[in-house]
Amino acid sequence: MASDALNERKRIILRAVTDDYISSAEPVGSRTIARKYNLGLSPATIRNEMADLEEEGYLQQPHTSAGRIPSDQGYRYYVDSLLAHKTLSPQDLIEIHREMERRQLGMEELLQQAGKILAQLTRYPAMISTPQQQKVSFRHVQLVPLNEKNVMVVVITDTGMVENQILPTEVEWTYDELDRISKWINHRLRGITLEELTGKRWNEIRLDIEIEDHNFHHALGILLDALANSRRDRVYLDGAANILEQPEFREVERFKPLMGLFETEDVLRKLLKPNDKGVTIRIGYENEQEAIKECSVVTANYRIGDNAVGVVGVLGPTRMDYGKILAIVEYMSKYLGKLLTDVGNK
Repeated sequence: MASDALNERKRIILRAVTDDYISSAEPVGSRTIARKYNLGLSPATIRNEMADLEEEGYLQQPHTSAGRIPSDQGYRYYVDSLLAHKTLSPQDLIEIHREMERRQLGMEELLQQAGKILAQLTRYPAMISTPQQQKVSFRHVQLVPLNEKNVMVVVITDTGMVENQILPTEVEWTYDELDRISKWINHRLRGITLEELTGKRWNEIRLDIEIEDHNFHHALGILLDALANSRRDRVYLDGAANILEQPEFREVERFKPLMGLFETEDVLRKLLKPNDKGVTIRIGYENEQEAIKECSVVTANYRIGDNAVGVVGVLGPTRMDYGKILAIVEYMSKYLGKLLTDVGNK
């Protein structure tokens, strides 16, 4: 059904039913709407409109109750067309800034702290992905000989992340040789992302290597091997047990599939892929994973400089306070990006 198919009366009633169900977790009847929301409509009129909304797919009626609740389609309409914009309270802002700025934090500590705060403020499980390796930029590279068979590669990115790898080498290097090559690499790679190295820039660098020194090709090969062997993108999860506070998941059988999902980092990583939209709300059956067909996932990209490199997300029941959760997730994504950009510039 097209989103403009609802007249104003149906829109008002759908919003009232959704708001009431979000706050009460109880199916909503026409008398409740008439009594609490002062719509100027009789319970009979409201009941007829609710029946129409059910027939059109926006409401559904649990078999145990005469009241109605929003369907996934109803929540989608609510989010897209009826949701009131909310802002964070001064207390929430104070808590976020106090916890994130109370001490000097590196990248990983900032991400973990952000997840902890998100879980505390939303009372839902919070997820944060580490910056995608392909999207981060080189800030500094250092090659150091350990012995005649091994070279240590140190890579510092614009996120402030430091990667150390020890790799075998066929060439016996001196410290001065590798220091000179490190300076050469830094001159050409600073500010370039790993993603860019696979394209035209990589071919240009290879041509430069062949012109200047054949050993440079081997040295850059060591660097690329180190990057290929570096750890995979991770996901930090905090507050998984918060979902048990929601009445929908107090039954163990409904909670167990979620626990399996929380323990599978590959699945969480798929939930947190950066996208062009920036902020995304996936409701119920819009989620691919069967374990979260009764959940909604709110995510927002965080950026380092101009690049969207990671994602902040919250998972909860479809009966979540979308306005509040959206405001928290969106603010945290922007603030986290600012802090990580500052870390990378130090």
